[in-house]
Amino acid sequence: MVALALNAACSPSPTGEAHDLVVSNQTTLTISLVVNSAVVRTVQPHRQETVSTRDLPSLPWSVETRTRSGRVLSRMTVRAGDVTETALPNGGREMKGDAVRVDLSCGRLDMWSGPPLLGPPPGPGAPNDCEP
Repeated sequence: MVALALNAACSPSPTGEAHDLVVSNQTTLTISLVVNSAVVRTVQPHRQETVSTRDLPSLPWSVETRTRSGRVLSRMTVRAGDVTETALPNGGREMKGDAVRVDLSCGRLDMWSGPPLLGPPPGPGAPNDCEP
């Protein structure tokens, strides 16, 4: 398993506020999205799910993705003010937020709050890293 913590960039939206959580599960595993120790969504293989801030507790969030057996695949913490917006020299805007990526032998698992993840194609993962 290869895990990368990333900053992500996209179009402008309010800064310093909570943003939806998104999980892109491009693996063969069923994944649970856990926020502050409570399962808030189950994400089937090859699906992307968005959890609205309306369905989440107040910040900060301790966020994990877990397999059915409870094995933690990725984790991140989201705090107020984590999403920032910067003016670019060309007049554009850049937004950065919280994101994490895990490459497994059975696919890629991305999770983010704020802007979506951008990055290289999935890596190879490691043998037996897709056991539930």
